[in-house]
Amino acid sequence: MNEAAPVSPTLRPARPGEAAAITELALRSKAHWGYPAEFIEACREELSCAEQDLRSTKLHVVVCEAAGRLVGYYMIEKLSDGSAELNALFVEPEFIGQGFGRRLVEAAKADARDWGAAEMIVQGDPNADRFYSAAGGMPIGQRASGSIPNRFLPLYRIPLNQDTETPS
Repeated sequence: MNEAAPVSPTLRPARPGEAAAITELALRSKAHWGYPAEFIEACREELSCAEQDLRSTKLHVVVCEAAGRLVGYYMIEKLSDGSAELNALFVEPEFIGQGFGRRLVEAAKADARDWGAAEMIVQGDPNADRFYSAAGGMPIGQRASGSIPNRFLPLYRIPLNQDTETPS
């Protein structure tokens, strides 16, 4: 029996013209958690990536390609207080659980460090609690959803300490 070779992902900055594909990927990824179509449509504006996002100097949008296609992305925002916010991180449903999300969050953390951020703030979906906890996220409260009235989403703080060596 032949096993498929592991899919090797490549990360790169998003290119002009990819915003629509990125938006549709985000919506498919959100739907993976069993949300009804009406819920996903209500989230469309909040989950959309616009072409101007790809040109912004305060945002960094990075896509993950594998198997000849776009399979994930993240968007981080440089905040004025020396921190960064992970505005989005989504993976195609068929690739969830294969390490693509971990690779994306680690790259986002590295990008935020490169900006001089000491922390990265994340507003996560309740279904992503284990994921963000495993990425070093500590719960710091909640934020109202920008899409669904009376829905509150967990907030995490991920410290970006560059000193990762253990004391001897």
